[in-house]
Amino acid sequence: MTRDEIEEIRANNRVEEILARYLELRPGGRCLFARCPFHEDRSPSLAVFPLTQTWWCFGCGIGGDIFAFLQRIEGLTFREVVQRLDNKMPGTARKPQATSARIAHLQPAACNLSPEHFTLLTAATEVYHAALFTQPKLLAYLAQRGLDAEAIHRFRIGYASGTDLARYFRYRGWNPTLAEDLGLFNPYGEYFRERIVIPELRDGLAIYLVGRATNNKQRAKYIGLPGAPKPLYGWSSAHLATSVFLVEGPFDWLTLVNWGYAARGLLGAYLKREHEREFEKVERIYLVLDNDAEGNRAAKTLAARFGSSAYTVTLTNNIKDVNELAQRPNGRAIFERLVQQSESLGTRQN
Repeated sequence: MTRDEIEEIRANNRVEEILARYLELRPGGRCLFARCPFHEDRSPSLAVFPLTQTWWCFGCGIGGDIFAFLQRIEGLTFREVVQRLDNKMPGTARKPQATSARIAHLQPAACNLSPEHFTLLTAATEVYHAALFTQPKLLAYLAQRGLDAEAIHRFRIGYASGTDLARYFRYRGWNPTLAEDLGLFNPYGEYFRERIVIPELRDGLAIYLVGRATNNKQRAKYIGLPGAPKPLYGWSSAHLATSVFLVEGPFDWLTLVNWGYAARGLLGAYLKREHEREFEKVERIYLVLDNDAEGNRAAKTLAARFGSSAYTVTLTNNIKDVNELAQRPNGRAIFERLVQQSESLGTRQN
């Protein structure tokens, strides 16, 4: 058979549908989990990724596509699996959308990454996301910061164990140079190892990652993906909004979007000039920067740049940022009052 015919068979046989014939799949956001049939698995460690049409076991370190699963569980050859799945059903096969077309309008300025780079970033996001659910302490930590399981699934928040990603990439046979180009790996191993990983997703693709420290040995609290240009977070939730909230850190951004606001994350205190055009159609820009000297200076600079469109939301004296406010009783209600105050002040000033 030709490669196109094999891809047609793959498109007509979804990985989640094939594995559901053998395993009890439990939903986990855009992932599915099951007990692995290839080793003694007391808790679900096999993850199914419908987005990439693959599966991977975090317990025994094996995975692949529908062909690999059926070969292993049925003891069949590749040819026998193809013959079994090739039922010649009428109809047009569902062809995956070309990655290059999907990212044409989503790449940050000056981005020279290829479609293959974005495929690897998206796969890494799914591996990290599945790994997070093997870390109960980190799940409790995120819950403390106002992010429950639904929010974790929605934002594809993950955890880099330091070993899972390299094993998965080796199994898939992906070019290690591409992963090194992105900065996912360096001479010391996995770049985001032992960090909570927060992706920026656009049209279902990951275009950037930020890692948050989980222990005191990690000197930098946040690190960004070194091989890709840093974007503003939150394009998907805010690019059509006429009122947008601008915050500094990734957890502040997560908090506001989780509350239902259209928000963008600077990943720092300053806005690059090339990102200003993303606010051209925004009528109101609420500046909610950290309540410290640097944040106050940056807020004044941005207010001057945006002019009458800017509304500065001033946090109370004992609150550093939005996520800290979210951890206080009635934090959301307090924030709503602060927004109303900023609108009143902005109207009088304008």
